[in-house]
Amino acid sequence: MDTVCSEVPRSAEKKSYIAIEGMAHDAESAIRLCGKALQERGCVTDAFAQSCIDREGVFPTGICTEIPVALPHCKSDAILKSALCYLRLKEPVEFRRMDDDEETVATRHIFNLAIAPGDHLEFLAKTMQLLQDSNVVRSFESMDIQQVADYLESHIE
Repeated sequence: MDTVCSEVPRSAEKKSYIAIEGMAHDAESAIRLCGKALQERGCVTDAFAQSCIDREGVFPTGICTEIPVALPHCKSDAILKSALCYLRLKEPVEFRRMDDDEETVATRHIFNLAIAPGDHLEFLAKTMQLLQDSNVVRSFESMDIQQVADYLESHIE
């Protein structure tokens, strides 16, 4: 008897929203913290963080908004399902700027996106739109970390 498997396309799965706090020495270690959190929740494989770091070297993601943020992401087979990991750092780290890769921006707010095929433009656009509101990012500074994850899910999903 033949077995038929039905697989939900990756992009149709519910996205995961993770929020963590931590310390990092630089942009690379911040991305690795996010990658570890995403991997622990089954969203990515262990190759994801390195793919983001490699992309960051070519296409920096530091954004010099009123409250600076970084938005590391990549296209990779290491992404198992779409997710966003927000990292609130105790002390800022330097990310090279998206608009001028010769300059850096210090940020405590890292939004590491893992975007499955088919979700890329919409997920990135919704996240960028949310980050344009400095009041949102400012509220993340004092909000309980689980509340941040809940907020992201309710405002991006």
